[in-house]
Amino acid sequence: MWTNWAGNQRAQTLITRPSSVAELQRVVAQPDSLRVVGAGHSFTPIVAGADRILDLSGLDLPTLGKVGENRVWVNANARLWDLSPALADHGLAFRNLGDINAQSLAGAASTATHGTGRSLPCLAAEITAAKLVGADGDILSTDDVPLEMVQVSLGLLGVLTEAQVSLVPKYNLRRRVRLARIEDTLTHMHQKWADHRNFEFFYLPFTGRAVEIQHELTADPETKAPFDLDMIAVKALKLARNAGRISPGLRRMLLHLLTLAQSDEDYVGESWRVLCSDRRIRFKEMEYHLPPEVAEDVLQEVLTRLHRNHQDIYFPIEVRQTAGDTACLSPFQGGPRISIAIHSDVDEDHAPFFDAIEPLLVEAGGRPHWGKMHSLTYNTLSELYPDFDRFCALREQLDPAGKFLTPALARLFQP
Repeated sequence: MWTNWAGNQRAQTLITRPSSVAELQRVVAQPDSLRVVGAGHSFTPIVAGADRILDLSGLDLPTLGKVGENRVWVNANARLWDLSPALADHGLAFRNLGDINAQSLAGAASTATHGTGRSLPCLAAEITAAKLVGADGDILSTDDVPLEMVQVSLGLLGVLTEAQVSLVPKYNLRRRVRLARIEDTLTHMHQKWADHRNFEFFYLPFTGRAVEIQHELTADPETKAPFDLDMIAVKALKLARNAGRISPGLRRMLLHLLTLAQSDEDYVGESWRVLCSDRRIRFKEMEYHLPPEVAEDVLQEVLTRLHRNHQDIYFPIEVRQTAGDTACLSPFQGGPRISIAIHSDVDEDHAPFFDAIEPLLVEAGGRPHWGKMHSLTYNTLSELYPDFDRFCALREQLDPAGKFLTPALARLFQP
């Protein structure tokens, strides 16, 4: 049985593991529907429902292909945590990465996974060329299919096998972490995105405090990596939530002690080691990407609804910003967006909280993260993305039988 990282998506479908591109072509050419799985870090039902599941982790492609000055062909199904050290051996690095690097490059790019930084685009925007296996088993490239369609495609145009990625010289980052009053963070967040290469913050529910994280380029030598307190902090937030069911005052006291225990951090390391974290506590997540000019007001209302009606929520709310790009299905197409991500315990009912917040984010012009939970369907999505119908027309042209569609994806990409 296949299951995703969070455990909220499952499939009993047989998993096929082709070991060569030629074998992959033969497998894809068969008539039954199929989906490719990577690390399973998506929360949405984009795999379940297919007749076949493909795992490409054993494909006999090298991690890195031809290495150029600032562009490298890579195995698109390699994990980001393998690609980063391999690139570093050649003095290169990704310009930016998200918080988690367990995903395959194909999975991360195809869902527009992103990090944070007002001038830094999502990972898909760094793909400058690609090769894929089409629905009939033929090899296609971005000479055949427009690049802006392939960069973010949810695997609907074909099976991505190789990608040429734009890179930068290997670099170190200085990571600084501090606790701030949430009112101050919201007031100054736009300036902090302007001032820092990377900036993000996490609101700690019912504390009135935000953990601010900023990164800067540095030539300073690496320092010892700090102890990862994220898992302990989340467990402490859950403990305080549970205590609050007995006594609200006890919850307030424990949360106060947690904020007192939060210490500032100053750490220098290789970029991918600083940007990425090991997330061992599992959760469910919804994330929307909003126009920057509305983000502060929307965040204020998110916090109001959280505090008023959702006392059971204890996972932090994450806020990031990403530069605009040109990919047709990128949530960042046309300009920068501020991302608001809310989370729920993987074993608890997320619906009351997510259902209360999602209409607010949609009404503000938010676009959903393709790998995270949302309830939108074709009609709404076609209004949010200027090139949505153009993408859908190409998808139907390349895959008229719907080989790469699951029932859940059909609700998104078919009228």
